[in-house]
Amino acid sequence: MRNKAPITATYRTSLAAQKIKTMSTQNFPLRGYVFILIAVIFWGGSASFAKFLFTKQYDTLIIVQTRSSLSFILLALYFALKGRNVFRIRLQDLPLFASVGLIGIAGTNFTYYYTVKESTVATAILVQNTAPVFVMMYAVLISKEEEFNGTKAISLLLALFGCYVAVSGGSVADIKLSGWALLTGPVSTLCYVFVLIAGKRILRHYSTWTMLLYAFGFAAIFWLFINPPWTIASKGYTVTDWGVFWVFAIVSILIPYSFFSTGLKMLDASTVGILSTMEPIAAIVIAFFVLGETLNAIQILGAVAVVAAVGMLQVRQEHIRKFIRRDIDAK
Repeated sequence: MRNKAPITATYRTSLAAQKIKTMSTQNFPLRGYVFILIAVIFWGGSASFAKFLFTKQYDTLIIVQTRSSLSFILLALYFALKGRNVFRIRLQDLPLFASVGLIGIAGTNFTYYYTVKESTVATAILVQNTAPVFVMMYAVLISKEEEFNGTKAISLLLALFGCYVAVSGGSVADIKLSGWALLTGPVSTLCYVFVLIAGKRILRHYSTWTMLLYAFGFAAIFWLFINPPWTIASKGYTVTDWGVFWVFAIVSILIPYSFFSTGLKMLDASTVGILSTMEPIAAIVIAFFVLGETLNAIQILGAVAVVAAVGMLQVRQEHIRKFIRRDIDAK
């Protein structure tokens, strides 16, 4: 009985130390928020870049294919020289890496751009940005990795409303799902949901670079079946064309996915899903300044709603941070 108090005190001290270690390791979500927002800014900007490339008569397939394939080549060459331990994975995890590459990256890209082709850009964006709903349902009801809370639910609804208003301008005229888009639209959403959930699972055990290396690699293999090398060679692309492909691959997928995956490692999947609704906002704003596209008051209202949703998440996390610190100090 004499040792009970010292053991209890030691136990409490270890708990406090563990909390402090968790706090310092995660640095709370602020860095994760910043990384996700950087990623969506790059993705939003690449939308305007892609639109410019399409006006130059570049085929959509080659643009989509080279994004992941050239990024894989860059990562593979760099880590072959600088850090081969990135290539090390357990054999039993290979199917999970393959599924993230095939379903999460290649699948998302293919179905998204096909939906754009068969319907409208607004339709493709809005359908895919319903993904946070399914991620939250999975995390709360199925995997039970997250707790349901009112702040996150309100943030989700506000983000979806803001995304819809910003993209559509409050009109349903451009929201159309017909033909194969009735299939590819929802599939693009499910593929995006998958990359959030499966990617989070991989990142619990592996680094960002290991996940991206294998995901891009399997996506590149997939595209080789769709558009083999001899077909690409027959197009007669010039050195300048390939320079454009390399630049687009770096700014549209390599850089943003690096930030996105790092942020996903720090945050829960449903929060990342809500944050990613900032992508269409970034695309609209960048298109306004770069391409001279219109930006009306209703779209601005939608953008404000999405920003408010993100702000609500951050305020809640700051509240949690203060609570944990107060709890640690009390002990």
